[in-house]
Amino acid sequence: MAIRFRKSFKLAPGLRLNMGKKGASLRVGPKGAGYTVGTSGQRVSASIPGTGVGFTSKVGKRKSDNQNTNSSLGSWVTGLVGLFLICVFLNWLF
Repeated sequence: MAIRFRKSFKLAPGLRLNMGKKGASLRVGPKGAGYTVGTSGQRVSASIPGTGVGFTSKVGKRKSDNQNTNSSLGSWVTGLVGLFLICVFLNWLF
């Protein structure tokens, strides 16, 4: 059995610092949507709170992407989801 460690600190409305055994991350966004920057990279996520249904995608280049320079549909979808989450967060904030 492995021992896990995770602690989360609310810095401001919509801004959270997460600390874990392997590193830290900073999350921006309301419940159900967000953008996370951490030691393992950048992620965008969206979910329907209370249902367990959600979507998470890693943003940016991966090592395997360097071999294939063609843009794919997945990168467009990730970009659109990120743009949508930023718009939702700004509407929620103001």
